[in-house]
Amino acid sequence: MVFHLPRFTKCCCCIPLRIGSLLIGYLSIIISCVALASISWLIYRVASFVENNKDSPSTEHTQEELEHHALSLYLSFSYSILVFIYYLIISIILLYGAHLKNPKYLRIYFKAALYLLVLAAAMVVVSCVFLGFIAAILLLIWSFFLFICTIVVKSTTLELEEENKPKTYEMQSLYITGRIPSAYS
Repeated sequence: MVFHLPRFTKCCCCIPLRIGSLLIGYLSIIISCVALASISWLIYRVASFVENNKDSPSTEHTQEELEHHALSLYLSFSYSILVFIYYLIISIILLYGAHLKNPKYLRIYFKAALYLLVLAAAMVVVSCVFLGFIAAILLLIWSFFLFICTIVVKSTTLELEEENKPKTYEMQSLYITGRIPSAYS
C-alpha cells in the first residue's frame, strides 16, 4: 500500500515553494546550531554539578544515584547531539539543492528527513524517559515542524521536476475524421 503525502502549492499559504524551502533550510540550520549549543551547555552544567558534588553529596541522594542520573542525562544528550548534527548536515544539503534548483539534492533531503522523523520519534521517547514530559512536548512540536517542512520540500522537488521535464508533443491527424480521401475516387 502506497501512502502519498499531500502536495502544497505555496509554503505558509503565500510564499513560493522554492523560497519556502530556502527559508526552511536556513531556519533548520539556525535551530540545529542553537540546539547543539544548548545541549553542549547542558552537558557542561551536568558535568560541573557532578564534579562539585563528588565529595559532598546531598543528604537526599547518594553518590551512586547522582552518577546514575548523570549517566542517563549524558546518554540522552549525546543521542540528541547526534540527531541535531544529522539535521544540520541534511539542512546544508537542502540549501545546496534549493539554491541550484537541483531536484536530486532535494530528493536526498526528503529521504534523509524521513529517516530523521524516525530518529525524532525515538528522541521523543528517550527524552520522555530521561528528561521529562516538558522536553518531550517541545520535541514533539519540533517533529511536527519537521514533518511540515518535509512536505514542503517534497512539493518543491515535484515542482522542479515538472519544470525540468522535457515537453511532449502529440502527433495530430492531418485529416478530419470521417473525410478520409479514398484512393479510388
